[in-house]
Amino acid sequence: MIAKTCVIDKFYAAQFAYFLEKMEGTKDVDGNSLLHNSMIMYGGAIADGNHHTHDNLPIILAGAGGGSLTPGRYTQYDPAPISNLYLSMVDRMGVKSVDRFGDSTGRLANV
Repeated sequence: MIAKTCVIDKFYAAQFAYFLEKMEGTKDVDGNSLLHNSMIMYGGAIADGNHHTHDNLPIILAGAGGGSLTPGRYTQYDPAPISNLYLSMVDRMGVKSVDRFGDSTGRLANV
């Protein structure tokens, strides 16, 4: 069962890489790539499928959010709800009226 899951995960990761390459190679109206002007989150909502835990989620946040994100690095946070990341992303989209989202406890620093 694990071997089959690995094949599926590898397929999805390859599709995600292909998608990011296409985004990087496509220019937006401002001359930057679509990837530069985007925030694309890839990952799962469950860290351990056997126990349905949602701690330590493996998440990839691709793109530069129009220059508002610092891509190309690994960041690990103390335990926090994933909705804290969502709040941080909403801020970078210029939405000012969202104080809380789901079970958020604040925004993530240094995204």
